[in-house]
Amino acid sequence: MAPRIASVLYGVIAIMTVDLAVQPDGLGYAEAASGVLLIGLAMTMTRIFVRVVTKEAEIGAHLPMREFGAIGSDSLLVMLFPIITALLIVAAALVTARWLILLDVILYFGLAAVFVIGFLSSYILDRNIRPALSRGVVWLLLTLVLVAVKKLA
Repeated sequence: MAPRIASVLYGVIAIMTVDLAVQPDGLGYAEAASGVLLIGLAMTMTRIFVRVVTKEAEIGAHLPMREFGAIGSDSLLVMLFPIITALLIVAAALVTARWLILLDVILYFGLAAVFVIGFLSSYILDRNIRPALSRGVVWLLLTLVLVAVKKLA
């Protein structure tokens, strides 16, 4: 379960990082949605390559196709947040939301996702709420530091 949560987190961080760099009205809605999906695809492929090479280095042999498929399916969870973000962009285009509002919604949605993923990654391990809340808050604070640094840069 933890690798699956990590996969989703990769997608969230990637999209949030790009969201911070996007200039309002710099892209059309179709380009933004396509870009989000392409970033998610790149992160998914990167996750697959890293997991396969790591696993092969651990066992000292090539992976059987069965394990390669399992890594691939787990890594597809990286696409969860980019797909949701692309759908949010399409919905915003349909209701003609302004870019500034849309970028803020994506950023806040990403912050909430980082907290939930941090919380769940700890809670799943030992079913203890206090350490899970602590991890969620720490991850959220680290993400806010990332946001502050990107905004000031």
